[in-house]
Amino acid sequence: MTITKTYQQTLDQIRQNPALLDQYRFEKDASDSKHFDRLRLNIAIYNDLRQTDFEIAKFLFEQEKEWRKVVVDEGVDNLYFSAFLLTLFNNPAVVWLFLETKYIDFDSNIGFDGQYLLAAGIETTYRYLETVDHPDKQRLLKYIGPTAEACFYTQKEIEDWKAGKKDYFQDYQYPIENEIDFLYSTNEKQLFLEALPGWINAQGNWTRDNSLTYNMYAEYAGDILMQIEATRRVVENSNNNIADYYRKDLAALYIGHGNYAEALDILSEIISRTDNKNSLRDYLEQLCRIVLANKTTSNPVTLSAYEIIKREQQKHGSFYPELDNLIKNADEQLSGY
Repeated sequence: MTITKTYQQTLDQIRQNPALLDQYRFEKDASDSKHFDRLRLNIAIYNDLRQTDFEIAKFLFEQEKEWRKVVVDEGVDNLYFSAFLLTLFNNPAVVWLFLETKYIDFDSNIGFDGQYLLAAGIETTYRYLETVDHPDKQRLLKYIGPTAEACFYTQKEIEDWKAGKKDYFQDYQYPIENEIDFLYSTNEKQLFLEALPGWINAQGNWTRDNSLTYNMYAEYAGDILMQIEATRRVVENSNNNIADYYRKDLAALYIGHGNYAEALDILSEIISRTDNKNSLRDYLEQLCRIVLANKTTSNPVTLSAYEIIKREQQKHGSFYPELDNLIKNADEQLSGY
């Protein structure tokens, strides 16, 4: 894969001129977070690790840490990989960076593994802590244990955790075995789009697992027809309770593509099997969108959708402000019906 050679060339340039790292700095108000640029550089380091790369890896993690303080709703695997890469240098001084990351917020406290704090080794970490006076030292010791002998983790647990992390990030190890997943993970979208048809054609029997993967890839590709096909495959390969969740998504995709009759068929069938008001809200919201998209009372799909809406409203009363407003808009659009 020539893209990996590009990553290596970039790393070699930075090794020769560390000032180039400034291009990878996270800036809160910048249009580009450089999130995936840092990931690609980390992948290059991972596959050609040199002890002299420590400062590069440390800088990249520090930028990921700053990114995480601002960005909450995006995936954090790049942050975790950056942290894992930094553990490979076995430098206990990074414990303060890891501790800060763990306490960014509630989600980070849960998601950022405590084992990072001891990844340099239990004995190594506590020997280091004996030599420093850091304002967060007591906070750290409270979390990991007061001494090496009274540590809340064992060295075997740390080693098992590191082995598990290596397995988790095996897709980043050369030679790349899963090209399409690598391109997806690294946000190499153009190359991903070129490789996607081959991946689709290579699938034999569609199962729930590869259907879900297809669904994820189709959403990333931004191709609504592909998303419809992928979601249909997920529905076909899921049990009925789970399938309803994806049927709802399929209906939304049909509405987005203007296939209102297909969406109505799905929604009316699901609604006929539930009397749960909370579940109904999402379905009725989509029915309202069908009505509002068809600006004529002569459309049978519009009328059928509206009849279901009014029937459920009469049965359950109000729902929640956004849906109630959509129903009101539908009423106004079909006034006189």
